[in-house]
Amino acid sequence: MNERIAQLVDSAGNLPREMFGKYAIKEIPLYFSFDHQHYYRENIDCCNLDFYLHMKDKPQQIPKTSAPSIYDWLKGYREMYERGYNKFIVTTIASKLSGSYQNAVLARDMFLESIKDVKVEIFESGTCACGQAALEIKIAHMINCQKICWEDIIKRTGQLIPNAVSLFTVQELTYMFAGGRIGGAAVMLGNLVKIRPVCEFVNGVVHPIKAVRGRKKSLEYLINTCVNRIKNARDSVIITQHALCEDDGLFIIKELKQKLGQDIHIFQSSVGTSVGSHSGPGSIGVGFVSD
Repeated sequence: MNERIAQLVDSAGNLPREMFGKYAIKEIPLYFSFDHQHYYRENIDCCNLDFYLHMKDKPQQIPKTSAPSIYDWLKGYREMYERGYNKFIVTTIASKLSGSYQNAVLARDMFLESIKDVKVEIFESGTCACGQAALEIKIAHMINCQKICWEDIIKRTGQLIPNAVSLFTVQELTYMFAGGRIGGAAVMLGNLVKIRPVCEFVNGVVHPIKAVRGRKKSLEYLINTCVNRIKNARDSVIITQHALCEDDGLFIIKELKQKLGQDIHIFQSSVGTSVGSHSGPGSIGVGFVSD
């Protein structure tokens, strides 16, 4: 059988939707619920816009998220195999944030019990949201290049994961508190003085970088942090994600292009519901991965 490489991702990275028509990518959705009884599949049962509008209209309903099941992953493997793919590269949200990685591994083991002529390599991204998306876009480009064999893509992906960066800031601190990221006193003080922290996901843990007062200053600090850390913009994959704040997303893109080069491409998508449940409307981030 000729080498045909498929890419499976969970929805925590929330890739730009146009990627799925262009590349052999299968997205395995995470779940969310507002009442802890009825669960919906991300990007299938509800669009992100409606999700954030619901959060904005009913802020007292803090959503809860759930990982894709073993069956969800197994179904994804079988679907891509039936479409003729015999080698799979899988990426998931950090295992500290979700059980998606563990379920993907268990499903793979079940899949390989009956299917012997395939290879499946699973990577925990160590991050989520825009950093995970940047990594997955880079993998898609390597697969589509058709000049790199599966083994080399696997090796290169392992080398890229430590370089995947996910930076973000939020509009309000309520949802980070509900998700256990910060304490109640920090929320009260932060909201009182309009603190907007700039944070980074590192090995699946939120690390505050800078506490900035005011939205504009937090966006500017986010932009400058990206510019200082992106050494070669033309060889990097860069993506912005926002949750119900498109104008801020366009502002970040404009500023990044002005500082890094007008000819660089910056991908765009929304913050996925699985991540946005803990960051809320108004959250915005930049992810990138460099060679």
